[in-house]
Amino acid sequence: MRNFIFALAVGCLVVSWKGPTAQNSQASLNGPATVDYSREIGVGVRTDARTCILIKDVTLTPNSFVTLVVPTAPQSFADAQIVGVSQEACPITEETQPGTTSYKISLPATAANIPKLTPFFAVVGNGDSNSFAIDNSNVLADLGHTHGKNTFRACGASDGAHLTVWDGVPMTGKLLWSGHYSENGRPGSLPECAAVELGAHS
Repeated sequence: MRNFIFALAVGCLVVSWKGPTAQNSQASLNGPATVDYSREIGVGVRTDARTCILIKDVTLTPNSFVTLVVPTAPQSFADAQIVGVSQEACPITEETQPGTTSYKISLPATAANIPKLTPFFAVVGNGDSNSFAIDNSNVLADLGHTHGKNTFRACGASDGAHLTVWDGVPMTGKLLWSGHYSENGRPGSLPECAAVELGAHS
């Protein structure tokens, strides 16, 4: 009888145990760890000469996919591929940012609508891998693969454009990532920045 009870208890423990998941594998003693998107999201721009991105990831290789998100209305997204490390810094910021890398990217014919001299988001991976979609003229994604809805927003301030990614509705949801595109004077096509959009950048 004692052996039967012991075997039953062990069986219950085996059934109750859960392996690591995307949500709990990074959990700490104080609760779930905050995901660092600084290596997953960067800022890009298209000029007459090239299209490039600036991101805190030194490991991207030629032919790696990135998803470009145009934040101006109506928002859109398109897959592109890394060509290689850019010999010249991508003209995103006037100051050198430690730990960042500039990459030259190639645009497919489907990305012909990427406007010139307008900053865009660059998300590592293709659109399918992060469940990108369009809803009511806005781009949505599931960057954490949690069946959530991530949104993208850009605003203008006196120092240029501020780009932000949110978990949920912009400015009321959780801020996941922020970036900055240097430009003197507020870009006229972007809404004015709110205080919550002008914080420290990833």
